[in-house]
Amino acid sequence: MSSCCTTPPTTEGTNKFFSRHSKRYEKQFRKKGLAKEQQLLLNGIRKESVADQQVLDIGCGVGALHLTLLQEGAKQSVGVDLAEGMVEKARGFAAKMGVADKVNYIVGDFVQVSKTVPDADITMLDKVVCCYENLDLLLRESTSHTKRVYALTHPKNNFIMELAFKTHILFTKLVRVKFRPYWHDWTQMRSRIAEMGFQLVHEQATFSWQVLVYKRV
Repeated sequence: MSSCCTTPPTTEGTNKFFSRHSKRYEKQFRKKGLAKEQQLLLNGIRKESVADQQVLDIGCGVGALHLTLLQEGAKQSVGVDLAEGMVEKARGFAAKMGVADKVNYIVGDFVQVSKTVPDADITMLDKVVCCYENLDLLLRESTSHTKRVYALTHPKNNFIMELAFKTHILFTKLVRVKFRPYWHDWTQMRSRIAEMGFQLVHEQATFSWQVLVYKRV
C-alpha cells in the first residue's frame, strides 16, 4: 500500500503515521510482492509499452510500483511521498534492485513541490486520492504533469467502504489524530479527470479498491 499525501496542517501527522508503519510495508513488499490492486493497476498500464517511459509515482510508499516498472524497462522515475520513512525504504529497495541511478525521490506534499517535478509519461496515485483533502487541486496538478497514462486506485464506491471510511474519519476527529482519510465523490472525480483530457481505458477492482487507468486523448 502506498502512503498518502495530505495538505497542512495534517502533513506532519501523515509523515509520522506512515513513517511509523514503513517497516510493515517494507516487509509486505519484500515477502509478498505487489498487492492485488497494484498488480491490477500495472496490468492496465502495461496495455502499452512501458519501455523508455518517464514515471511519476505520487504517494510512492516503499516504491513497489515504480521500481517494478523500472525493472520492466521504464527509463526514469520520480517518487514523491510525505513520509520520510517510506522514502527511506524505497531507496533501499531501489539499491537492492539495481535501479537506484534511475530514480529520484522527493519527500513532501506533491502539490506543494509540483513545480520542481518534471512531467512524466506515466503518473500513478495508488491509494492517494482518499488521503488528500483538496482532491481537485491534486487532480489538476497531477494530470497537468501527465503526458500519456494516468493511473490511480480509490476505495470502492459502495455502502460498506463508505461506512468504514466515515467511521474512521469520525474516530480520528474524536481522538484528534492528525492523520485522517477522506471520502470524496468518486463519480465526480471521474468526471473531473475526463474534463482534464483523459479517457478511461482500463478498470478493475478488488474487494476494497477500484483500479482506474486513463489515457490522454
